[in-house]
Amino acid sequence: MSDKSKIINIDSLSYGGWGVGRADSKVVFVAYAVPGDTLTIEIIDEHKNYDFAVINKIIKPSKERMEPVCEYFGICGGCDYLDISYDTEIYWKTEIFKKEFKKTFGSNSSTTDVDIKFNPAKENLNYRQKIGLKIHNKDIGFYKKYSHDVVNIEQCRLAKAGLNELLKKAGGILLSEKYYRPITKNISLLTFSEAGLKNIILRVKNNFKLPEQFIKDIFTGTKCDNIFMEYPDKKIIKYAAGSADKNNNKKFLTIKDKKFLYDLPSFIQINKEQNENIINAITGYIETITEGGEKKFSNALDLYCGFGNITLFLTSYADKITGVESNDFAIELGKKNAVLNNISNIKFVKSDVSKFLDKIEKDKKFDLIILDPPRSGIKGLTGNITDLNPLYIIYVSCDTMTFLRDLRQFAEAGYEIEKIHLFDMFPRTYHLEQIAFLRKNRRA
Repeated sequence: MSDKSKIINIDSLSYGGWGVGRADSKVVFVAYAVPGDTLTIEIIDEHKNYDFAVINKIIKPSKERMEPVCEYFGICGGCDYLDISYDTEIYWKTEIFKKEFKKTFGSNSSTTDVDIKFNPAKENLNYRQKIGLKIHNKDIGFYKKYSHDVVNIEQCRLAKAGLNELLKKAGGILLSEKYYRPITKNISLLTFSEAGLKNIILRVKNNFKLPEQFIKDIFTGTKCDNIFMEYPDKKIIKYAAGSADKNNNKKFLTIKDKKFLYDLPSFIQINKEQNENIINAITGYIETITEGGEKKFSNALDLYCGFGNITLFLTSYADKITGVESNDFAIELGKKNAVLNNISNIKFVKSDVSKFLDKIEKDKKFDLIILDPPRSGIKGLTGNITDLNPLYIIYVSCDTMTFLRDLRQFAEAGYEIEKIHLFDMFPRTYHLEQIAFLRKNRRA
């Protein structure tokens, strides 16, 4: 056995999906390990106080370990938990979050009794309504774990059936003798979505122009509604199938009782069911504050609003709503979505959030602020937000670490964490969507 090869017992799981154990009194994080496993491992990344490792051999499998439903699991880097049951995954996701929460806040008396509720997904397979696949040579798939090598896949067990059908048909055309050499080598990313419309986006290298016949063959072979070509300068060209223009029912997607125009360049949550559950949690909380909408907020602010995924559902609870988003395409869709739903009390502003907060009038106040930032969170902006003196803040996040970092800053600025909801937006991966409901401390 080499110096980097060791025997280890796995005790728990950690953020990132790693199994955790100790070897030579040093903490080791092991990919695809399950609590209860006894393993031979190979150290791949050494640090002073901890190491990272991969499994060489399973000496004794955990009672919790199960056969993955996907043949690519452990090779493709897309999933983390297909080797345990979904109930076990829910348990560890909850425990990991509570552990990280305690590490962030310590024994702070104001946070020891915070209600943390886990909301599991109804479906933990075939739930994704959008996937992005890499293309290299004749491989179409996801990156291999710890590398930029592409793992060729025939299907993804997390994707909806319609997306796997698009992959099969579009992939067959791309890799055909007719198109592989002249076309496919000039495409770097292939994205499919099925959210009211079946869309395909092709990210093209070096401003390469795709021939009209190729576009026609993709439409004929896949029966998709739209094809988008995205160029290195971010220019996007859209081709629509004739049927998409003739059928008005296919021009928008529905989220709860609202209609949303949607084209692929705009962001969309990949799990429709959990997205609607998040909206229900937010509006349910606001209902208790506004007595069912009878007492309205004067001014509500939705930062990082996208095309209005949450913004449109605030209309019954505030006199005025401002949605802020930096993406040109999303902000235009937001304006159109407000019109589509006959909503007149929302103003969409195209701006980087930090610039918006810097330029806003010092006496401008909002009684409710909702945040749904990217994974990097809002580091450095908590002070700008609390300067607006909101009574309530609702913070939605897809990254546990930046979420907790920012929550601590809000708590230090005088905001009480009333409750936290965890939503399993991304089953079978280590990721979570989390929401904190904050109220200005009356003594602050």
